[in-house]
Amino acid sequence: MSALLKKIRENFALTLLISVVVGLILGFALGDKAAVLAPIGTVFTRLLKMMVPILVLFSISSAFANIADAKKLARFGGKTIGWFVCTTTVASIIGIVMGLIFKPGQGLQITGEAVEDVAVSIDDYIAWLPENFLGCIAEGNTVQIVFLAIFVGIAVVCMKNDESQSRIKAFLNSGMELVLTLIQGIMYIAPLGVAALTATSVASMKGALVSEMGSFLAAYTLAFILQVVLCYFVLLAVVGKVNPFKFTRKLFPALITAFTSTSSAATLPLTLQCTKDMGVDDEVADFGIPLGCTFNMDSMGLEIPLYIMLGMYAVGQNPTFGNLIMFVLFGIAFSVGCAGVPGGGLAIAVILINAFGLPTQVVAMISAVFFYLDCTGTAMNIWGDAACSAIVARSEGLFDDEKFNAA
Repeated sequence: MSALLKKIRENFALTLLISVVVGLILGFALGDKAAVLAPIGTVFTRLLKMMVPILVLFSISSAFANIADAKKLARFGGKTIGWFVCTTTVASIIGIVMGLIFKPGQGLQITGEAVEDVAVSIDDYIAWLPENFLGCIAEGNTVQIVFLAIFVGIAVVCMKNDESQSRIKAFLNSGMELVLTLIQGIMYIAPLGVAALTATSVASMKGALVSEMGSFLAAYTLAFILQVVLCYFVLLAVVGKVNPFKFTRKLFPALITAFTSTSSAATLPLTLQCTKDMGVDDEVADFGIPLGCTFNMDSMGLEIPLYIMLGMYAVGQNPTFGNLIMFVLFGIAFSVGCAGVPGGGLAIAVILINAFGLPTQVVAMISAVFFYLDCTGTAMNIWGDAACSAIVARSEGLFDDEKFNAA
């Protein structure tokens, strides 16, 4: 048994790839009967989600505490957020260009009433702040936990008593080590979980790709490819000075988990581990990856223009230049704080369709293909988080090339 576990650990990416292939075969062979495998995938994702609140708390707070230099902390934060905004902006522009080329929804001529009003107010942003120190952890509210962790980390940096500061830092670092040890244990059942998730996903997607959404799916798929190649690969090669293909290979376990679980939050433990294993310094990874999980959703930047343009073309409207600018701003705004859980983007679609006075059928059309958008978009999100963290690490001289180039 120990020999098998060792093999899985040493060839983790290959093991997950085999699991995906097995899942694909089972999904096509079993069809609807693949639902019997769903509990295995659910157990895997629940175990990962169980770790997310304490992982976010310990990783961000310990990252702040270990930096222990306010100027360095501000520099890390500024660079990380800056790259997050940059990649999301690129995603929005690519989404707009693909929408203008493919004109999704043109010719459908749908009619109907606008969706039910969904208001967004300042209270929604105030709600990001935790009302209860332990309550946000118990509720698993990732956005609030991020702010709590930042507050704790800054407080540790500002502590005047060196002895107390050292004890708190040791506690936070020990907590982080405990969390990572638990995650390593969970990873041993990852092959079973990924195979089950893949099988059930394939079975559910069989009838989802309706012909009416062909132009939308073509625009989205090409936009996804362009975002990965023109944004992530180019930035990694030119700014990060790393081989983007080797980077992708090292991130592969997290990408596969993101694709099958459709949850960047559930994938967070694996994304963090893969990012560190490829040579990104712990300080940068512990800060950037959990923050990106909550505040960097490039998929939203890409999808938002396509959502709205689908509805506009379907009702015979053409987007104006002002609309296009608004698409970029919406992409950046909704990328921040979009829940890193399955289906989080669909709630954003409802808000957007309402904001532009488009009919309810648009939401139904998006829902029909949303699983495809969700699984690929989740992989894109964690790809972007890891790429930005690698670029920041390189700029700070905290990228380990020897570790990156190791087999």
